[in-house]
Amino acid sequence: MSAEGAERPSWPLAAARVSFGVAGALPWVLPLARAKLPMGAMGAMIDAAFVVVCHRMAERTLTIAGVAMPVCSRCAGIALGFLVGAIVGWPRPSLRATRIAVVAAGAVMLADVVTQDLGVHPVWHATRLATGVLLGAALSLGLFAIIRRERDMRRDSCEARAR
Repeated sequence: MSAEGAERPSWPLAAARVSFGVAGALPWVLPLARAKLPMGAMGAMIDAAFVVVCHRMAERTLTIAGVAMPVCSRCAGIALGFLVGAIVGWPRPSLRATRIAVVAAGAVMLADVVTQDLGVHPVWHATRLATGVLLGAALSLGLFAIIRRERDMRRDSCEARAR
């Protein structure tokens, strides 16, 4: 901490925030860009990159400005959760709390997946988005907790050697 008591971000933490911010925003921005800008082959290439992370089933995918998102609504929620975690960065959970949050969010998501696939309820984009945001935010905050822990351990080690 600096003399003013404010924590200076380390470069890995800043890089993770930017990366998660871009990754979280891209599925939401891409359909708007493709609808409004002449992206041509570049837009198609960026869209195609998402094939490796999502099934992209049409009935489970939202459209923005008349263009299908490059991921399903659940993956869009996870991406949005990454973005939220990158922007907000709060709370600052311990690693133990992060593990609990990821397991809990994963369990809620799994319950939605199972009940949807068993036909208990139809595809509800709102629950797909919500469960995705919960998991994405928990994962995002967890990554930042790990980076902060490593940074603090390194700083404490350097201070101990300096004494």
